[in-house]
Amino acid sequence: MQDLSVALSDGGVLPGEGYLEETPVLRPHAGTHPDLFLRWNRIPFSAKALDVVVHLHGFSQQGGEMPLAEKVERSGLDLSGRARPTLAMLPRGNWIRHYYYDFPALLSGGIDQLVDYGLSQFSRALGSHPFALDRFILSAHSGGGMPAVDIIAEASRPPDELYVFDGLYGRDPARGDPLRGLEVIDSWLGDRLRREPRREGALRQKRTCTRSRPDSPGCSRPAQKRDAPCRSR
Repeated sequence: MQDLSVALSDGGVLPGEGYLEETPVLRPHAGTHPDLFLRWNRIPFSAKALDVVVHLHGFSQQGGEMPLAEKVERSGLDLSGRARPTLAMLPRGNWIRHYYYDFPALLSGGIDQLVDYGLSQFSRALGSHPFALDRFILSAHSGGGMPAVDIIAEASRPPDELYVFDGLYGRDPARGDPLRGLEVIDSWLGDRLRREPRREGALRQKRTCTRSRPDSPGCSRPAQKRDAPCRSR
C-alpha cells in the first residue's frame, strides 16, 4: 500500500490526488496495480465529515492490462468547482475477459467497506480525527452501470445521488432477463424522495437515445413513473 501525500495550507488541506495499491476489499479483482485512485478538493480543518464520490468505470480495450490512470481523465471526477469537502474514489474493476470489467467485490456491502477504507486512509494521511461520511454519491459509465444497480441493492448506505451515463442497456441476454434489476433504481428513487426535504437532493434524468445504444432501457425506464411528481414540486 502506498501512502497518500497531503499538502496543507492555513486553515485546511489543499486539493490533491493519489493512488493506493492492494486495497483490501479489491483484492479479489483481477487487474493491474495501483487499484484505487483518490482525489480531494480543499478541505477545512474544521470539517468533521466528507462527501464521498465513487465512480465505476466501464470497459477497456486494454483488457487485463488496463492501467487505472486510463480511467481517471474519463471519470468526471473534477472537484474544482465543488465547495463541499469531498473525497472522490475510482476503484479498478475486475477484469473478466476481452475488454469486460465488473465489480463483484463491491457487492454484498463491499461498497461500504470501500468508502470506509478511503475515508480512513485519507484521515491517516492527514494525521487527523477519523472523518465521517456525509453525502454518498455513486456514478458509473458504460459497463459500470449495471454493477452500480446491483451495488445499490446490497449497500447498507444507499447513495444520496446516482449518476449513470450510457450504462443501462442491460446484461448478457444469454444469462436471463437483460433488464433484471432495473427495478432497484425505482425503489431507490422512491426511498430517496421520501427523505425529502430532511435530506435535500435533486433528480435529473437526461435521455439521449440516438447514439451508442438506442435500445437502452434507460431511455424509457425506470424513473418515468417518478417524473410527474418531481415536475410538480
